[in-house]
Amino acid sequence: MRTPLLLLPLLALASCDQAKDLVSKAKQIKPQTAASAVSPGAADVRDITEGQFDEIIKTPGKLVIVDYHADWCGPCKMLSPVLKEVAGEYSGRTLVAKINVDHAKSLAQKEGVGGIPDVRFYRDGKRVDQFVGYIDAGQVREKFAKHAPASAPAGGADSPEGTPTPAEPAIQPMKKDWMPPGMEKKGT
Repeated sequence: MRTPLLLLPLLALASCDQAKDLVSKAKQIKPQTAASAVSPGAADVRDITEGQFDEIIKTPGKLVIVDYHADWCGPCKMLSPVLKEVAGEYSGRTLVAKINVDHAKSLAQKEGVGGIPDVRFYRDGKRVDQFVGYIDAGQVREKFAKHAPASAPAGGADSPEGTPTPAEPAIQPMKKDWMPPGMEKKGT
C-alpha cells in the first residue's frame, strides 16, 4: 500500500517509531468513497417464487431487476451485496427480485438462464438489459442509471400518505430590482 501524501510531512518530522505507528494506523483506515459517504435509502430486495415472476416484472413505474442465483454460487454471493447497495441508491425507483434457480428450475429453463448470476432488467414487463456473471459496482451503477426512472412512482412508499411531493425548482429567477442585503439603490 502506498503511503498517503498527507502523511509524508509527518513522517519527515516524526521519529522512526512514531512514523511506523502513523503508517500502521493509516493502513487500518478504510478510505471513504463517494458512494459510502452518502447513506442510501432502503433497498427493495425480495426473494420471489415462480408464481410471482410475471406479476413482479410488470410493476409499473419501477425498474425491476431479476437476479437468478444459487446458494452455492460464489459470483452470486459477491454480486448480491453490490445489487443491494446500488438498489438502495435508487430507493423507491427499483425492485430487486431474487430467484434461486435450484428452487425455480422450470422458470429458469423457460427464461433461458444458462449461467448464473444472470441479472435481467425489466421496465413495465419488457426486458431492457441483461448481464451474466459478476460485474463490479461501477458497471452495475451504469445499468441502473441507464434504465431507472428519474423519480419514484407517484404514491410510492417514500412519500407521506401516498401523495407525491412536488419538486421545487433548483434555481429561481432573480427579481429585476434585487439588491444584496445591506445595499441601497442610489437615486438617479
